[in-house]
Amino acid sequence: MNRKTLLSSLVIGLLLILQIPYATALEQSTLEVEAYDTIAGYATVTTIDDGLSNAEVEILLTKPNGSEILIETETDKDGDAKTDIDGYHLKKAGIYEISAKYIDLKQDYGQVDSFKVYEDSVSLNKSTLDSDSVTAEASGYDPVQLTVSLKDRYGNPITGHSISIISSRSEDFVTPYDSTKTDEKGEVVFYAYSEEIGVSTYTAYDTTSDLSLDQRAKVAYFSPVTTLEEIGGNNLFTSVLLASTDGTAGTIDHFEVEDLDEQVEVNELLNFTVTAYDVDENIVEDYTGTIRFSCTDDNADLPEDYTFEAEDQGTHTFSLSLRFTTTGNQEVTITDTDDRDLEGSIEIEVVSEGSGASTTTGDSDSDSDEDSDLALTSPQEGTYSSTTVEVSGSAPYGYYIDIYDNGSLADTIFTESDDTFSTELELDNGDHSIYVVAKDSDDTEYGTSSTVDLTIDTESAALDYMEIDPEGDLTAGDTFTVYVYSEPDLHQVGILLDDKIYELTESLGTDGTYVGILVTPDDAGTYSLDVILVDSLANEIQYSDMETINVVAEEAEAEEEAEEEETEGADEETTADDEATEEEAAEEEVEEEPAYPATVSGVETTTGDSRITLTWESAIASDETAFIDHYKIYYGYAENLLYSTAETYDSSTTWYIPSLQNDETYYFAVTAIDSNGLESLEKSSVVSGVPEAEEVEDEYTLGKLHDSAEEEEVNLDEVEETPESGPEVAWILLFTLVFSQVYFSTKKKIAEQSEEA
Repeated sequence: MNRKTLLSSLVIGLLLILQIPYATALEQSTLEVEAYDTIAGYATVTTIDDGLSNAEVEILLTKPNGSEILIETETDKDGDAKTDIDGYHLKKAGIYEISAKYIDLKQDYGQVDSFKVYEDSVSLNKSTLDSDSVTAEASGYDPVQLTVSLKDRYGNPITGHSISIISSRSEDFVTPYDSTKTDEKGEVVFYAYSEEIGVSTYTAYDTTSDLSLDQRAKVAYFSPVTTLEEIGGNNLFTSVLLASTDGTAGTIDHFEVEDLDEQVEVNELLNFTVTAYDVDENIVEDYTGTIRFSCTDDNADLPEDYTFEAEDQGTHTFSLSLRFTTTGNQEVTITDTDDRDLEGSIEIEVVSEGSGASTTTGDSDSDSDEDSDLALTSPQEGTYSSTTVEVSGSAPYGYYIDIYDNGSLADTIFTESDDTFSTELELDNGDHSIYVVAKDSDDTEYGTSSTVDLTIDTESAALDYMEIDPEGDLTAGDTFTVYVYSEPDLHQVGILLDDKIYELTESLGTDGTYVGILVTPDDAGTYSLDVILVDSLANEIQYSDMETINVVAEEAEAEEEAEEEETEGADEETTADDEATEEEAAEEEVEEEPAYPATVSGVETTTGDSRITLTWESAIASDETAFIDHYKIYYGYAENLLYSTAETYDSSTTWYIPSLQNDETYYFAVTAIDSNGLESLEKSSVVSGVPEAEEVEDEYTLGKLHDSAEEEEVNLDEVEETPESGPEVAWILLFTLVFSQVYFSTKKKIAEQSEEA
């Protein structure tokens, strides 16, 4: 056997050896994947041990509702792999199943393991308290059904929590239907009764979590001897409360302003009460009209129009909502908006600051959070780029919290059982002064917080103008300078040219002037320049087509002169036959439009720490002779600013974008690229995601590791020692042998050609 025959035999033998795993692979994968219990919305960890080294693995995750997610990972040199399943896929509480297989081997998924996703903590927004009626007879036996539904932030029912119902009136009776604990649907039912006429407010208190639900139920109890039809009226609660009056009050005759001193100081915020009276000075408890305020001080701060509610019982207190700006005798008038004859007024002496008595009325022991346990912790002073601002703080449980914005009542909320309050305000652009006032159920002021001054700025930076140097035609591949003039200290200034973003820097010598050097495209043509401005609050704006440049090829002028000379020497007369010939040639030159890949669909994002993972459905190549080679991902800070790109390595339908800023919203779209290099004509639907940093507890504290199968006994005597060469060394040997064969064959041919020459 000669050397060549021996070399060929070795190559064939090595190929057969390397193909053994593929030929002898089991129908079902031997991979065993395990996962840890977790909480809805939180990530979990999967582990694979003792697999093939450096092998690509596909993990199949089956959700409780039957939907499936594919996750790809790769084993290390020891055959182990550890990967995270993002919390985005784990929002539904229940039992999840997981299995795995090798991507490159034709086999089914291996043994199935399972892990449990527990429901998250109680969500005050998702949880509800509903009543089947807003009215009931005050008979002591006419029940109102109250249903409490506990859910987490993803809508998962929370079972086994103990619930109690708290009434605003001690005369009411509340009893559970069956149990005080939530069932498998997260629900528990109570029945409420009362013998006392009036309005009751019911609050659901979760004793297990030590919190009260935001939603409350109001029930109006009316006299059992009076029907609603007999009472009349359009307002249900008005009708109920009419039945509760003793008949002593007649028709409303006038309003009176109470709890206001005769002498007040200028520029001080005042509290006062407006009460509706009949001609005999009885409070008209069923008054539900709307009143309007006016004053002889044209610059005074007055409350907005107010509509009395049934719960007001004919009297309402306005906290810190009146302020005089002019000294002297001033008159405040209250008028019913539907009946101008119904009015009331009060005359006040307004004196300069420091010369009058304290003008803040009420029984409060303190008017600031320095002297009480009322505190406003959010928002903080500063500038905000969002119109939504969180207002939160601490105050004793059971108090009402009136939130004021620039002196006007913006919202009223209740304190929670943990002595806190929280809500969100929608504010306009501009300056705002926020403070809160705590009051009890009788509208007696408990205290006033300090004032927080802040600014809302959601407006993007303005572009003054831009310049290009040099002007005129630019040569392809050449550089030119762009100057942008705008506000100083912008976070980012960019120029979009031919789908590329060039970042500009602010001039050290001139504030608000940004300079950058750009490169002209390689192809001749006319190109537009867009300007992108991002301020320090991440407000972003794009100014389109602000300037255009004309790019010419290096030899364009010489070619144009040659064409002119040829045109001058050509015969200007063209026969009809020639024209017909030219038309036929043009028709023949019309090329068939290429078949572009289909538009990508089903794009979803998964949130991670400083990254976003995207998944999508496999696209189809329109050309039968082509296949999808890989995908291209477009992303940016807005739906119309997807100027950053990333391309996948192959046709897999999962990819992640790293090095993103946490708590920043990013937008994504995907296209497919086939083996002919053609890209989808349209991007997929745009999706968004916000990277978030997760608080990592001690490793694996969220759950226990499930054993997917019993461990097999291993006979150490039967385990063969792994050779140091391994598959990687075999591949190197194969490459060396093939290269040697090609080398000697080529050398022999060169020698034979030399002999012939």
